[in-house]
Amino acid sequence: MQPTGWIFYQSKCHDLSQHASCEMRSWDLKFDAEFECSNICVSRPALRQSACAVLASEKSVAFHFGLATDSQIQGQKVYSAQLNLGYLILLFDRVYRPKVDDVKHYFHEKVLPFLQPLRQQEEPTRRTMTIVKLTALGFTTTEIANALFLSNRGVDYHLDLAKKNLGATNKSALVFLAMQHGWLA
Repeated sequence: MQPTGWIFYQSKCHDLSQHASCEMRSWDLKFDAEFECSNICVSRPALRQSACAVLASEKSVAFHFGLATDSQIQGQKVYSAQLNLGYLILLFDRVYRPKVDDVKHYFHEKVLPFLQPLRQQEEPTRRTMTIVKLTALGFTTTEIANALFLSNRGVDYHLDLAKKNLGATNKSALVFLAMQHGWLA
């Protein structure tokens, strides 16, 4: 049985190039105290809000997916696992408990290829990095355009390049990811 969706919380401490030795262990549905999330990926846009709520909340994963208790969640409609790359949540439309080997195979076949483009980054141009830095400092598109003798669309173009490069979906995520990748140093 294939999951109906998945959420993956990528660890800041592990690069995707380390996926060959993908160890998987059960996860008690609470994030490790030292866990620093560098990226959140979802199989479909409808899961973005749930992914955000799970990471930002003190409540358990069971609460966010409408399940009775944490002890009932494993083997019900949600399967979770901790990997050396981060945390994985698989969602099913009915009660199902997959085998660990099936989860590993699914992760390698379906989730990991989805994440691969995020690590194949091109080096940003100096202009793009400057525009991202000015955005992080709170300057508007118009202010940046006027200072750099560009059109507003030119500034947006560089921001779009940076978002694509880092896998960001909005300016807030762009600034966060740029900071993690040392663009704002």
